[in-house]
Amino acid sequence: MFKIIAFEGIDGSGKTTISKIIYNFLKEKNYNVILTKEPFTKEISELIEKSGWRDPILLTLLFSADRALHIRWLLEQNPEIVIMDRYYYSTIAYQSVLGVEEDWIVNVNSKFPKPDITFLLDLNEEEALKRLKLKKNERFNFEEKLASLKLVRKKYLELARKYNFVVVDATDAIENITKKIISVICSTINLKCS
Repeated sequence: MFKIIAFEGIDGSGKTTISKIIYNFLKEKNYNVILTKEPFTKEISELIEKSGWRDPILLTLLFSADRALHIRWLLEQNPEIVIMDRYYYSTIAYQSVLGVEEDWIVNVNSKFPKPDITFLLDLNEEEALKRLKLKKNERFNFEEKLASLKLVRKKYLELARKYNFVVVDATDAIENITKKIISVICSTINLKCS
């Protein structure tokens, strides 16, 4: 089974940028690595766009169905390492603050492989909103979702304590963030990084 390195955080925290940097680093070290993100499938992404952010139970089920297809596809690819730009902790963080029971979300996602390392790129909601204004093409920026960023961040920090995420200050310089993440990855999953 492949190793999963998951990047989590509120919108605008830099998950996509950091995921790409780590992917390129591991690729250069000749690891069989896949960079992927959730939501994964075009069809389910379109359903999410169509339903908006109004029905968190439907969203939980759509993201989970998408995840099932995603994991099946990854198993067929047989990589050594998978870098995830969002994984099931995103569903827990976002949908639980919209009123869905956390235990139910965890149960719905219980059959999916656990990440070997989860990094939480921590950023306050004011900075996140500033960054998102600069990035006009960000998907799923529904008004209700953006309004809940403060609560989602709080939930992520709770999840970080509960599930031992590595919390990284997303306001730090990108070089420092990258250095810290590479150091943790190399020591945690025993990679040859030098």
